Amino acid sequence: MRILWSSNSPFVGSGYGMQTATAARRLQDMGHKVAIFAFYGLAGSKVDWGDIPIYPNNPADWGIRHAPLFYDDFKADILITLVDAWVLKGLDNRMKWFPWVPIDHDPAPDVVIQTLKESPGLVKPIAMSRFGQEQLKKNGIDSYYIPHSVNTNLFCPSPEWNKAAREKYKWEDKFVIGTVGTNHTERKNWSVGMQAVAKFEKMHPGEIVYYMHTNPGDEKGINLIKLREVLKMQDYSRVPSQAEVSIGISQETMARMYSVFDVFLLPTKGEGFGIPLIEAQATGCPIITTDCTAQHELWGGGWMIKDIIPEWTLQASWQFNCKPDEIVELLEKAYQAKKDGSIVKEKEKARAKALEYDDEKVYNELWPPVLADIQKRIKEPKNMEGVQRWRLNFVPPSCMPRKVLDIGCGVTQPYKPFFEHLGEYVGIDTKKGDGVVTMDAHKLKFKDGEFGFVWMSELLEHVTNPEKVMTEAKRVGKHGVCIFSTPQNSFFKIDPDHKIVNIPHQIMNSGDGFISW
Repeated sequence: MRILWSSNSPFVGSGYGMQTATAARRLQDMGHKVAIFAFYGLAGSKVDWGDIPIYPNNPADWGIRHAPLFYDDFKADILITLVDAWVLKGLDNRMKWFPWVPIDHDPAPDVVIQTLKESPGLVKPIAMSRFGQEQLKKNGIDSYYIPHSVNTNLFCPSPEWNKAAREKYKWEDKFVIGTVGTNHTERKNWSVGMQAVAKFEKMHPGEIVYYMHTNPGDEKGINLIKLREVLKMQDYSRVPSQAEVSIGISQETMARMYSVFDVFLLPTKGEGFGIPLIEAQATGCPIITTDCTAQHELWGGGWMIKDIIPEWTLQASWQFNCKPDEIVELLEKAYQAKKDGSIVKEKEKARAKALEYDDEKVYNELWPPVLADIQKRIKEPKNMEGVQRWRLNFVPPSCMPRKVLDIGCGVTQPYKPFFEHLGEYVGIDTKKGDGVVTMDAHKLKFKDGEFGFVWMSELLEHVTNPEKVMTEAKRVGKHGVCIFSTPQNSFFKIDPDHKIVNIPHQIMNSGDGFISW
């Protein structure tokens, strides 16, 4: 297949950037052709990363404007995006879209679910956590499961690195706490984590080192330098230099850094996955993190923050805060475990968990069957299930009888929520789905006038006898609307299963056919 991969540039040291770099190379090694659309991390013109072209993104629109241009230029078969799904609302539906989607709220925000359900170009999402997959399933969305991965040969326990670093920085007798995370918003919960470390240090003065791997002065985040001063943490806390952050820090250096930590602290409010949690554990470092969203399934060795506090976010769903005092208690457990030697067991469990997400395992065992299924799906007629909102203008405010029939409703019944105010909803299709009545539209098994309103969207151009289907629809429905693609619609030829409808109908400005009664 020819895959256009849309995410951060592989040169960016973010989680998405690192996953992009790994995925592009691995998928190419599997025999696929890959191009990267770097909606972040590359501006200007296209560059070649070895034999992989990288397209730039000049406007800050997550790639919505330029994605179809590069999709066509690369002659891509599919588009895989690695970014929040909701920012891609309105993505051109000519592309066959497989979003590798994070879910970092509980429940999944409506804006995420609506984007996935209402995007006709979407074929099937890829969940990056079991938590995310379950959230999609609760909303009637079937998904693949592929987690993020880590090179556990590089990120591995290294007593040599640990000893050398501690001697270099004179940390031989220190208890080293580390946090790795962005500082774009307060989702990583830096303020609570830093308060906890400040309290903990007062219990063990002179024994603590806290390394914060982030951009402490990110204009989109909070001023961690000022917070560090207020909490009087300057003497025992460390942050990377602005030069290091700007230039980028190698994976080899990151792996050595993790190996020095005694415990990894990430009191995050919600994660779609949480790559640093696996990176840390791969080096044998136990973790302390919040017991919510995807974090629970990533936890192998260490301690979970159980007393979580729901917080309503701008995405109209819940993420989860925690209290500094509980973090202090868990830091003390980690400290004592190091003292009495029991932390060795936590280190072993941490490493074992990380091995479940090893690059080799994920790309040799999980990606191939998904890609095989994708290849099968894209050869089938394009599934245009999804809500086109402009069509909702033809839905009446009420009907009599209070019963609505959705002919060709699709396996996910995307229009169902918009009809339920009319009364009893019945959705029929030739394909099976949860709550879908299997029935042939040419022979409806309903009484004359049984429905107050009948709806058909993207159906008539697929049936054997459009005139017969319309006759049946008018027989069972007092009132109804039928909208379908015609050759005047620019997208008509996308689906090879489209047929020309040779019965009287109006042509709308969109190029769609329209019949009402």
